[in-house]
Amino acid sequence: MKRPLAAILVLLALCSAVPAAAALFRAASVEEAARSSDAVARGTVVRMASRYAPGSGRIVTDVEIAVSSAWKGSPGERVTVTVPGGQVGGVGQYVDAAPVFAVGEEVVVFLARRPGAWLVNGLAMGKWTIAGASATPAVHAEDQRYRPLAAGEAPIAPMATAELERRVREAR
Repeated sequence: MKRPLAAILVLLALCSAVPAAAALFRAASVEEAARSSDAVARGTVVRMASRYAPGSGRIVTDVEIAVSSAWKGSPGERVTVTVPGGQVGGVGQYVDAAPVFAVGEEVVVFLARRPGAWLVNGLAMGKWTIAGASATPAVHAEDQRYRPLAAGEAPIAPMATAELERRVREAR
């Protein structure tokens, strides 16, 4: 009698399993993101290369961006940001909160300087895709945990590219 009960319990446990929830971000304003970043740059992704991070089994991807304009700081004419995840040979690693890039994509990135590397500040919260006059963040409103923002500050949400640039440049 114990075997059927154990089998039923295992079956119930498997049936009740739910997939892990996607990353949930603490809501922030564009101005907060700009203030906490060392640089903010607009540009086009020109090259991507995945590799194993030294001393670990983790995969990272180096994303080279040709900078068309720096809205804050001095990232240079080209900036390489390192993001978690990628594919090396037949091995892939996906990191839910990490921004995803594509060669040829026009982006705005909020950057944090670390010894020897630039990172996207706030992971996916710090990457926006530009399409025409529109800027769309990599993180959607439903992936952000609500909290009140300072008066006059804009949440990280789709907006006109010119408005995003104005808010970044005026952030104090």
